[in-house]
Amino acid sequence: MSQPNILWICADDFTPYVCGTYGNTEVATPNIDRLATQGMKFTRAYCNSPLSTPSRQAFWTGRYPHSIGVTRSSTPLPDNEETLPAFLKKSGYHTTHYYAPRKHEFNLCADHVEYRAWLARPHPIPSDIKVLGPWHPFRDPASVWLNSACLPYGAIDADMQDTFYATQAQRFLQNGEHQPFFLYVSFDSNHSPFRFPIEFRDRYRSKSLPVPRISPQDFELIPQVFAGLSQNEKQGILAAYYTAIEYMDKNVGLVLDALESSPYANNTVVIFNNDHGYIINS
Repeated sequence: MSQPNILWICADDFTPYVCGTYGNTEVATPNIDRLATQGMKFTRAYCNSPLSTPSRQAFWTGRYPHSIGVTRSSTPLPDNEETLPAFLKKSGYHTTHYYAPRKHEFNLCADHVEYRAWLARPHPIPSDIKVLGPWHPFRDPASVWLNSACLPYGAIDADMQDTFYATQAQRFLQNGEHQPFFLYVSFDSNHSPFRFPIEFRDRYRSKSLPVPRISPQDFELIPQVFAGLSQNEKQGILAAYYTAIEYMDKNVGLVLDALESSPYANNTVVIFNNDHGYIINS
């Protein structure tokens, strides 16, 4: 049997209980759900760090963050650390990465620079639609940088960065020039401020979303920056996060559909994971 292809989809700041396959009845995640029904679902999984970069480098290298010296988001991976894509590339795989790669480990990459070049002329947004402003975490009030107003990003679906990554992955799978391949696609729209295109706005009535009650003991553990959030603001943040998850799921579907319609569907291992969860109910 030939070497299997590998498609790895990673979702930034995705918490599993915000999808149907883990019991959520509010959020529509049909593509993640169908992937779960067709394969193996983990119900007890743990990450090695609550920060994206250390967590990703841990599963990239198979080593703990403190072992490789990457314990903060700004810390680069040491050059002498071998990663999974580098190993696969040496083993004859064509390696492709969409979103923030170490470029020398991949045959083909697309990142922020390629996205900005591709988006040379974005579509205009109607002036009567209020959209997200600049993101200033920990400088603006938490209600602002966590998007409690549930505002869309200032772009249509076709111009969004995650949609760009999904369509690039589609094109790669449709062209079918390289086998075996390791295709890694990472989506970060569900990272705060929970970006979603204007077509996805107004999907939730935030006041109908339940926010769990917090015991006095738990309240004492909440960081001060979040302690002042009102009930309405928490509901708005939930609505924004849920909407971003639905948008991310749509892009997962674009990639899965492209794989299923390609000649490689029966010889491709598909992995979906997150870098860490999100404390969205606090």
